[in-house]
Amino acid sequence: MLHLHFGTGRLGLGLVVPAFRSDATQTVLLNRAVSGANATGGTALGAARRNALLAGQPDRTYRLRMVDASGERDETIPYAGFHTYESDDVRPIVREIALGSVAKRRGVMVTASVLKVENYGPVVEALNTLSQMKEAGEPIGPIFLVACENTVSAEEVLHGPAFAAAVMPSTLRQVAPVAALVDRMCVELEEDTDGPHPMVRVHTEPYASLKLELTPGTEILQTLCGTSGISFSRHLDVEKQIKGWLLNGCHWLIALEAFQVSRGDRGMKLNEFIGASPEHRRHAIAVMDEMREGVALLLRGDPDYAAFVAEVDVDEYLAGAATAILRRFFSTEDPITRILARFQAPKHGDTAPIEAFSRRFADRINGPIGAYEAEKGVVPPATGRGLLSLLRLVESGTFIDAGGAADHHAR
Repeated sequence: MLHLHFGTGRLGLGLVVPAFRSDATQTVLLNRAVSGANATGGTALGAARRNALLAGQPDRTYRLRMVDASGERDETIPYAGFHTYESDDVRPIVREIALGSVAKRRGVMVTASVLKVENYGPVVEALNTLSQMKEAGEPIGPIFLVACENTVSAEEVLHGPAFAAAVMPSTLRQVAPVAALVDRMCVELEEDTDGPHPMVRVHTEPYASLKLELTPGTEILQTLCGTSGISFSRHLDVEKQIKGWLLNGCHWLIALEAFQVSRGDRGMKLNEFIGASPEHRRHAIAVMDEMREGVALLLRGDPDYAAFVAEVDVDEYLAGAATAILRRFFSTEDPITRILARFQAPKHGDTAPIEAFSRRFADRINGPIGAYEAEKGVVPPATGRGLLSLLRLVESGTFIDAGGAADHHAR
């Protein structure tokens, strides 16, 4: 099939493009000509240079460097083309790509690693173009949209209020939204000069998972995705929620404790902190154990999760997930500045950044903590340390953006 991917940041290059790769897939990358600020922190490779490397690489490849406690290995990822776009030229670019593609006859997969739903305008324009071409007689197979961010859904893009006036009727008729769950720590982008031509290199952890929701309308994707790295789930929403609690919630709880204990060390990598003492390791394990216990109570007590509980051994699933996640925390060289990139200092009396961080944090931990407290009558102790660390960091004015924090103190 033809695969159009919007967004060439860490997640897009580090997970989405490799996951959809197969011998029968033609992948074309698209990225804004001028990128905005990165909400998940800067990288060693600037956006302009990254665009230039992807556009100018004669072999049309970039490199994954997977690093963990056992060492590192590289994998070369091919792509068929790369295009930058401005706000007004997405349509002709996509039309040209589609007209020149034979793979589109089997189907078109449009994916995006774009963090906010309001920034999906170019993706909507691409879908409008493809759907109009198909209805005009161009031989294009089924068209799918996957939003490859756990905070955004394809359904929200196509049927939500943000683009209600922009999504064309042909797109609503021809494009199937597909829910997704993405999971990989992609920690850095840099320039690789080891070969005959410079290229983009993405530092990732070895673990990678990209799941699509399996429904009667998406079963054909099992054939179209073929030998790719995509997997499928009939309980995707529940698995996504579990990931948010166990991986994202625990990640932030442990990272906040580490950041506070280290007195705001922005050069720290979380795995190095955890491995620095038995106490740090025990704390990380205790946080995961408490959150896992709270999640199990939630799943069994909420009728919304009844179908999942009926088909899946909850204890076995959560034990396996917790073990795998802790292994990743212990081995992945993940900078604290990436994990807590949104923990920004308020400036000029604007408390919006810390309020947004707190709301996002609460969404990841409140459910399991509340279930644990209701069952045992106490706040889980290790988890409570993470919450206390957040309060201490805010009180002391210690945030992840060193410049912003200093500016905050100066006022």
